[in-house]
Amino acid sequence: MKISSLLLGGWLLLAGGVVGAEVAGEMQPAQTLAQYRELSATLRQLDRAQTAAELSRLGLERPLPPRYAKRFGFDPRQPAEFYRTPEGRRIADAVLSYQTPSGGWSKRTDMGASPRQAGQAFGVEKNYIPTFDNSATSTQFWIMARAYGATGDKRYAAAAERALRLILLAQYPNGGWPQSFPLRGKYHELLTFNDGVTFELLSIVRAAAQSEEGLQFLPEALRARAADSLQRGLQMLLKTQVVSDGRTTIWGAQHDPETLKPAAARAFEPASLATAESADLVLFLMELERPSVEIKRAIESAHDWFAANQKKGYRWAKGEHDYKELLPAANTDPLWARFYEIGSNRPIFGDRDGAVYYDIRKVSQERLRGYGWYTEHPYKVLKRFPDWRERHKPQKFEAVR
Repeated sequence: MKISSLLLGGWLLLAGGVVGAEVAGEMQPAQTLAQYRELSATLRQLDRAQTAAELSRLGLERPLPPRYAKRFGFDPRQPAEFYRTPEGRRIADAVLSYQTPSGGWSKRTDMGASPRQAGQAFGVEKNYIPTFDNSATSTQFWIMARAYGATGDKRYAAAAERALRLILLAQYPNGGWPQSFPLRGKYHELLTFNDGVTFELLSIVRAAAQSEEGLQFLPEALRARAADSLQRGLQMLLKTQVVSDGRTTIWGAQHDPETLKPAAARAFEPASLATAESADLVLFLMELERPSVEIKRAIESAHDWFAANQKKGYRWAKGEHDYKELLPAANTDPLWARFYEIGSNRPIFGDRDGAVYYDIRKVSQERLRGYGWYTEHPYKVLKRFPDWRERHKPQKFEAVR
């Protein structure tokens, strides 16, 4: 698997990135953490070498900035038929142009206005390309798959394959995913459940492994790799579910890739139990057709934790201030704090200076305005659980599918 960075750079300078994409497509998932980091460095070199080649050819000292967009500059929820229209093809081509040689996409970059030009950066944020944060790469994977299904244009199929290969390569040997790959250091290298990263990637590998509608074009060998990835991802979820005082609870927003324990990320995101992210994971597990006994226990334990820690009689909304706060309310769905202290199950709230409070009123106004401290998302687990339990009684299933 080891490929000289110098040689890769030479290939890319000669081929404008085409050979680099083929090299990335031939790589296999790492078996050890050392191999994984080597793989990350090689893929990062692919991205940097193409940019360097373009800048040299154009006589530029630094990449030209693309346009910023809060999401991606287009509506990604369009059905496949949309990509048969001229506007759909225009957007699909623009999205395709922002795919990095390593196979992923950036975030907060306008990919709906116009195609990326030679010499232009792949994303607006330094060191964020490619990433899985804020639904980046997972969103574009589905766009490429739908565009291929609608048009039959093999460029889109090839782009979706490359994205899936990056997702498979980005999976740690222990089955989890970082926020960004190639790796970029700090909390971005943690196993990331935050913002739906793992949920979205597991959804893709499951869909690929099962050849769900719209993904039948994927090569059989790649579908087999996705099936293996899914199993490793499921085992990772079982290993990372937090056990406190002998009781299985939920998951953190991030976990250490070596110890698998919950880990802190930004200063206001302490190591803790994370409710919205955990709800996503439980909902994913509840969709498995044939869950193992261990997975069923994981679902039941998380459900019980959510049921025991719900907060009723309140809503999270703007009151007399210009930021959201916890307000008394009748006939509303239950709420959960975003983070809970491991062991005590007390809600906790972080701030920019690293301070952690039990009282949300002590958090700075900047963080009150800029962060979602309460969520209703786990209520979906409580609502769906009775039907799930009826369908998956202990005697019905034994093997994971």
